Amino acid sequence: MEIALVIPVYNEEATINKVVKEAFFFVKKIIIVNDCSTDDTEKILKKLPITIINNQKKLGYTKTLEKGIKEAFRLGADYAITFDADGQHQASDLKKFISVIKESQPDLVLGKRSFKNRFMEEVFGLYSRSRFGFSDPLCGMKSYKKNLFNNYGYLEKKYSIATELIFKAIKNGASFIEIPIKSEKRQTQSRFASNLKGNLLELRAFINILFI
Repeated sequence: MEIALVIPVYNEEATINKVVKEAFFFVKKIIIVNDCSTDDTEKILKKLPITIINNQKKLGYTKTLEKGIKEAFRLGADYAITFDADGQHQASDLKKFISVIKESQPDLVLGKRSFKNRFMEEVFGLYSRSRFGFSDPLCGMKSYKKNLFNNYGYLEKKYSIATELIFKAIKNGASFIEIPIKSEKRQTQSRFASNLKGNLLELRAFINILFI
């Protein structure tokens, strides 16, 4: 069974080298999709033992992530684990994901962070726990089984911060396991949005999810 790690990046020169080197200890096939970074991220990536995809135009988080997952499966992976580039995830948690994948082979493995960054993430979590049985849909650390992802072929059609697929799949009976993971406070500025704008974007995503 082959497992690939997919990391979307945008202006992560401060963290990406450390993130990749620590992750490489657990996963050897690493695919990074660079969403038109304007800092030294691309220069750093060229020195690392990874597969690099450079977007020709800025696609945003979800489409960049989706592109990396598709490439992972095109290259023969059976599972793709998604991982943030900002240093908030701990590479040691990859060991937990890999163990669950090999032992249980669920359609989805979903990370549950030790804390959430915004108010709307708490709202999202309360809703998903009460209706779907998992509590952190906006966690960037997840894994997708090839067959499941290919059945849909996308992460979202409506804006959902890459959560539409998991909600639809679980609603349709996909198997999943939720794993507690450690998380660190981001040291650099969020690439997603300011706190106010982030909450508004997450509210928009939440409203779209309500109609799945």
